[in-house]
Amino acid sequence: MDRLARAYIGGMAVNGCVVRGVRGYLLRWLGSLGFKTSDGAVELPKTYCRYAPASLLEYIYFIKGAFETHGEFFMGDPHGREVLVIFKTGSRKVARSLRLLGLAPLVTTDEADVRRFIVLYERRDVERFVRLVKPVVEDVHVAEALGLCGQRML
Repeated sequence: MDRLARAYIGGMAVNGCVVRGVRGYLLRWLGSLGFKTSDGAVELPKTYCRYAPASLLEYIYFIKGAFETHGEFFMGDPHGREVLVIFKTGSRKVARSLRLLGLAPLVTTDEADVRRFIVLYERRDVERFVRLVKPVVEDVHVAEALGLCGQRML
């Protein structure tokens, strides 16, 4: 398997070897690679749970895998055009990887102090994240706020 695919799958496994809530297109891809998939979940070998990137490109794919599995874009006010990047994980590997890319992640918890999150909230960091990682953006409003949509021709 390609080392960048290994990095991507290693990013998916930052919360453990059983990954739940995986998108359909990723499930089909992982199934074609021979991994056990069922009901929106995939079970990955332990080597992916302990994966550590070695090169800059591997760090980018690692973050991409972690974000596309455990992350989301958040807009508090769709008219404010402020976009946050939220990772639903408190993984030290993800936070360290983001710092190595020159970003300033905020590691925080929910109000009950139970779940940890990693947040990119500075506009500069969000723009750099999108430019380097090139994550899938499914929401049109978020894509427009990030400047990914061209101007409409009337």
